[in-house]
Amino acid sequence: MKRVVAYCRVSTDHEDQKNSLENQRLYFEDYVKQHKDWKLIDIYADEGISGTSLKKRNDFNRMYRDRLRNKYDLILTKEVCRFARNTVDTLEKTRELKKIGIEVRFIIDNISTFDTDGELRLTIMAGLAQDESRRISERVQFGVIQSMKKGVAFGNIVYGFDFTRDPITGKKTKLVINEKEARIVREIFHMYLNEGKGAYTIAKELKERGIEIKRARKKEKSTDWREGTILDMLQNVKYVGDLKQRITYTTDFLEHTKKTNQGEVEFIYISNHHEPIIDRKTFEETQNELKRRSDMYKHEKSKYTNKHTFSGKLVCACCGASYVGGENRHRKDGTLRKTWRCYTATKYGKKHIEDGKEIGCDNDRVNNELLKECFMKALKEILINKKEIKKDIENYVKIAINKCGKETELNDILLKEKEQLGKEKNKLLDLCIKEIIDEESYKQKNKEIENKMIKLEKEIQEQERKVKIKENIEEVLDNVRKMVDGILSLKKFSKNICKELVDKVVIHSDTKLDFYLKGYEDPYIFGNNESNILSLQH
Repeated sequence: MKRVVAYCRVSTDHEDQKNSLENQRLYFEDYVKQHKDWKLIDIYADEGISGTSLKKRNDFNRMYRDRLRNKYDLILTKEVCRFARNTVDTLEKTRELKKIGIEVRFIIDNISTFDTDGELRLTIMAGLAQDESRRISERVQFGVIQSMKKGVAFGNIVYGFDFTRDPITGKKTKLVINEKEARIVREIFHMYLNEGKGAYTIAKELKERGIEIKRARKKEKSTDWREGTILDMLQNVKYVGDLKQRITYTTDFLEHTKKTNQGEVEFIYISNHHEPIIDRKTFEETQNELKRRSDMYKHEKSKYTNKHTFSGKLVCACCGASYVGGENRHRKDGTLRKTWRCYTATKYGKKHIEDGKEIGCDNDRVNNELLKECFMKALKEILINKKEIKKDIENYVKIAINKCGKETELNDILLKEKEQLGKEKNKLLDLCIKEIIDEESYKQKNKEIENKMIKLEKEIQEQERKVKIKENIEEVLDNVRKMVDGILSLKKFSKNICKELVDKVVIHSDTKLDFYLKGYEDPYIFGNNESNILSLQH
């Protein structure tokens, strides 16, 4: 008896398709009964699954694994497109099955993998099935986009709204406010904009209060509010009554992979699409506040270096995080009071235990003016021996310039190399004209010589620049002396000089700071003092 299994698949989970799946089962049972020497072992069926990928087709993959258990000799399927709409998958799987003596028969297409021309015909049919999938995908996408332009809302559950559905088709029609959830949405915007709370803090408070949130993927409610959830809500234009769609788009119709839309495809935006939960003024102010905080919390050194004097240079001694610009406040005289705060403390607050883990940081805020004063004190300490510093710098510059003396000899060598390459270039042209070498070889070799000459020309220009420096040694030294005098006589704080000289500042508290200056291994330690300015201890 030939052991037979069947595979059937429907692409949607609608009721009519479920009926189709049951019909396919009956079809295979009857088909097998017509062959006296066949025995039906199993029927594998996937419902509501696309045929373009094998990843989520559980029964197909179970059938494929069963081949190793020697469970069957023949696989029946109605047509190629039911087996797979991906040409590569179809050929790969049928070849593997054929190697171990298992036949795959496509009944309506009248193809057997054991036929002599079976693979050729299968390749053609699989290619047609894949192309049909592509055209179906394009038609579906076109229909979706047209519906979006008409205002049909696609996507998952939106907190604060419910979808009304067409009583006949069951399809989503429009967004209507869920007043119970809308109150929480308004509260979130108020806490962020008016109370100054962060997304992490808001999520934590909602979680502690047991407020439920809908989870679209799990299709269940939960109290597990997340920081990212709050940030997404604060930026969601649906709350102001607008509809923005095509946030993601499908990049591959075979794998159904999605990508966040960064402008690669057109967004579909409809203003005043539905009744808003948040007024437009509040929403716009929230977006401005989000941007302000985002700029403030970006603590990567490269993003901060050119913005503020101490950006990227302040390190928390307690947790190792960077210090970021804190809340700036205006004094009574109109001047701005800038402070810095540990990023960990900014994000998580004071040190505490949450879910069994210790998070947050207790380190102090530090005043920007205090940092400036400490830098000036450290600089003053360095500049006690001004004459020696000037002498050392001048000697260092002279040594560096004197090394340029060797550049003249090197420049002569480079010029000779350039001359030699020019001769080779001319010789190569002669060989091509005399047809000793073909034109293709000439072009390739000539290109190599030209690249060498370009590189050599850059080196020659650099050497000539160094030679010119040596020729104007007194002018260079005079410029260096003026620059050094400017630094040594510095009486007021200079942002540029501070940025160049300060390597990092380790903050133990607002009463203890370690200043590390470039070129110095040991820090300048500022300790507690009764006055407002920390004193240099050693």
